[in-house]
Amino acid sequence: QTCGGSRYRGSTAFFLTGRPPTSVMLYFAYGANLNLRGMKRLCPKTIVVGTARLNGYRLEFRGFATIAADTAGHVPGALYRLTAACWRALDAFEGPQYVRTTVMVETRDGTSAAIAYVMKDGVRSPPSVAYFTGIARGYGDWKLDTASLRRARLATLHPEKSKPVTIGF
Repeated sequence: QTCGGSRYRGSTAFFLTGRPPTSVMLYFAYGANLNLRGMKRLCPKTIVVGTARLNGYRLEFRGFATIAADTAGHVPGALYRLTAACWRALDAFEGPQYVRTTVMVETRDGTSAAIAYVMKDGVRSPPSVAYFTGIARGYGDWKLDTASLRRARLATLHPEKSKPVTIGF
């Protein structure tokens, strides 16, 4: 389901808090949802807020994009303000392999709390060409530095660095 009311294939994931985020909670996008065209299709009532940077994490591919703790890392991304219907559409889009977590991001106006989706577990593996291209298009939409995107893709090409990763939720 999209926040515009049409059906979207997928199942709604359980809210971590047991309730939808408040209307002031921001969504931090760092992967496929950076693509403005795709995000507007999924959540037509999305309000674009601006760019942001998540410090203490790195972008990682486990077939799909996720973030992983890394004290020396940072992940560029974008902030959106979403309706409750948009949160439900995003839960369905991300699926049960992702959980919501609150992160602190840096913006031009200071530090803000935001919700990000993080993959529960998995092994580093390359994204499909189409998926990677969509994310790269999103980086272009926001004029973000692609260095972390390229690093994340290259890391999937080195099997010795591919190990299962689980977060404690």
